Amino acid sequence: MNLEQLFNHIKFKHVIGTFSDAQINKITQDTREVESGDVFICIEGANFDGHGYAAQAMEKGAIAVVARKQLDINVPVIYVNDTTKAMAMLANAFYGYPSDKLKMIGITGTNGKTTTTYIIEAILKGLKLGSGVIGTVGIKVNDTFIPTINTTPDSITLQRVFKEMDDENVAVCAMEVSSQALVKGRVWGVDFDVAVMTNLTHEHMELHHTMEAYQAAKKLLFSQMGNSYKTAKVAVLNKDDETFEDYREATVGEVLSYSILDSESDFFATNIHYFESHTTFDLVYLNETYAVHSNLVGEYNVSNLLAGMASVFALGYSLTEIVATIPSLLGVSGRMELAAKADDISLYVDYAHSPDAMEKVLATVKNIAKGKVIAVFGCTGKREFEKRPIMTKIGIEQADFAFLTADEAMGEDQAEIWEMMKPGIPEGATNYAYYENRVEAIYKAIEMAEPGDIVLMMGRGNDTRYYDSNGWIYHFTDKEAAVNGMNRRALLQN
Repeated sequence: MNLEQLFNHIKFKHVIGTFSDAQINKITQDTREVESGDVFICIEGANFDGHGYAAQAMEKGAIAVVARKQLDINVPVIYVNDTTKAMAMLANAFYGYPSDKLKMIGITGTNGKTTTTYIIEAILKGLKLGSGVIGTVGIKVNDTFIPTINTTPDSITLQRVFKEMDDENVAVCAMEVSSQALVKGRVWGVDFDVAVMTNLTHEHMELHHTMEAYQAAKKLLFSQMGNSYKTAKVAVLNKDDETFEDYREATVGEVLSYSILDSESDFFATNIHYFESHTTFDLVYLNETYAVHSNLVGEYNVSNLLAGMASVFALGYSLTEIVATIPSLLGVSGRMELAAKADDISLYVDYAHSPDAMEKVLATVKNIAKGKVIAVFGCTGKREFEKRPIMTKIGIEQADFAFLTADEAMGEDQAEIWEMMKPGIPEGATNYAYYENRVEAIYKAIEMAEPGDIVLMMGRGNDTRYYDSNGWIYHFTDKEAAVNGMNRRALLQN
């Protein structure tokens, strides 16, 4: 594809310079990636402006630049009103509109997005279909894993990955769609066939400021699915969430509802039984009952399973065959994951880092614990300060004992984080301790545990990067600390 062919896909533009017939190597917004034959797009962010790097891109071999502001460089400049939207349009065109060729499932919501994508992947593998996953954990193209920074990558990365998925015979891609991605236009041009809502709870107030704005951001996934009936669009909505009616009205697509409370929903879970290592329930759809056995634990995972099954069913696959695949999912890394077990003491790690997620995972653990529930958690630095006392209160009130500690400080002084957590300590409470060092807190929790107890480490899930108060970034996982803590316990006992 040459410059003229690429930019024919943008209707409103002003071109300064003459296009060459040279074939484009790639398009990019990152000067670090620029090579000879590339098109560079000037993107404006909160802390950077790509226009300031246009000359550098030209020096590295860029053959054209897309800009909004006036530039003085010696390659063709294509001026547009919105470079972010132009980037999405150009990425789609350059990679041949690959999401049109895939079945696309977009999952949004506060909690459960990652788990739902992995439920969908397990179903697809069970159906012997090529699968793609994009989300917090990274990108998977069938069995190939690609690390990523953002839950939802930028539009160029997305289209490049979709093209790779199509080349690798992926049939269905399940991707997490964050509220930030929706607001910033990262998924512009993605042709979603199914959009899924998990739930909406207090989160990301540093970006949206109000719950109303947060809800409106999530709603974009459903309102932007398209207004045509030439191709079927389906919204899979949680009838147990307060967003249901609002999002139902926002989408032109058909709605498939799911619930663990409302028997009138399309996908309804009843006769639910929870165990330490698995969950069973009956799925009711159109008065037909399907017995489901899952290795996932907890009520919230029943909702996630309903969402995952409904979304694949919405693409036209057999519900009987979908249900038969569910036992193949052994678990999701960092989501209610059994990290270690010995002496009848179970250690779980979970990503819960919001009040609602903490309440749900603590309720799950209390339901399966034979003895005490010992919680270990902290609060992330530089975000949503108002959550800190709320999370502290929930942890102390709902656990038998809570070890309060550090989470990823992100360069914020841990002492300041602790001071903001303190007001959440219930008056007269004695069932807690504070250890600034997270490893020490985990070790102390394991020391306290007795047969039948569960130690629950919340907030980090399977995160491997730890960014401390001093700005140092190093490797750390709760799971490794849990295993080491159990080994230490054994040595102390001997």
